[in-house]
Amino acid sequence: MSGLFLGWIILALVRYNPHPRLKVVYLAPSDVTPRVEFSEGVRRSMVAAQRWYFDELEKGVTFALADPAVETVQTRHPESWYSQAGRGTDREALWRMVVTEAFSLTGGSYNDSRYIWVYFLDADLPKIPPQGGGGVGLLLRQDILNQVGMQPSCLTVGAIAHELGHAFGLPHPPDCDSHRKLDGEPECTSMSYLGCYHFPFARYQPEERKRLLRSPAFAAIDPEASRVECSQ
Repeated sequence: MSGLFLGWIILALVRYNPHPRLKVVYLAPSDVTPRVEFSEGVRRSMVAAQRWYFDELEKGVTFALADPAVETVQTRHPESWYSQAGRGTDREALWRMVVTEAFSLTGGSYNDSRYIWVYFLDADLPKIPPQGGGGVGLLLRQDILNQVGMQPSCLTVGAIAHELGHAFGLPHPPDCDSHRKLDGEPECTSMSYLGCYHFPFARYQPEERKRLLRSPAFAAIDPEASRVECSQ
């Protein structure tokens, strides 16, 4: 067997992975100096979320981290460009602009067979919350600052775990979004809704766990952490 042919086989096996891994990309606008310590902090958060999903699903599975787990990318636009794209509160407009640019810079896509993409944009947009869907998550500056130089807060890891749930295919419970059910009812205290504010103690509903287990992102791997660690 020729070395070239063997190389093609290895490349094909690497490209074919039935379980996409979690890839974090730190997006620094063109006029923002990247925060070098963020990579270590966000990796601790992802390891905590990885352990939480392992414990929550109770099936010996969780998501795998990419190698390297975190990548830093300088974007083509200054911070003000993202503020204008979001027009202060327009989360959908910001999502479209940021994700389109991020895909072009990283080779990402929705429902990528290789990676679950989690983008952290270092821009100050306090009225736009984190969001996720279709194998992609987007978080902003406050979530970045909450992971720099300290043990990640449980609130921040909860926000990540919540957005990962959307990236894995879970929507908000419709009766909670429409307020047909009160915030204190089980569907609304789930991690898919308000439970992120009570991490690591909130849980998913049984049907949500079943849906998560159908996601290709989960595989029989050992989590890196022996327990969830975050700061109250």
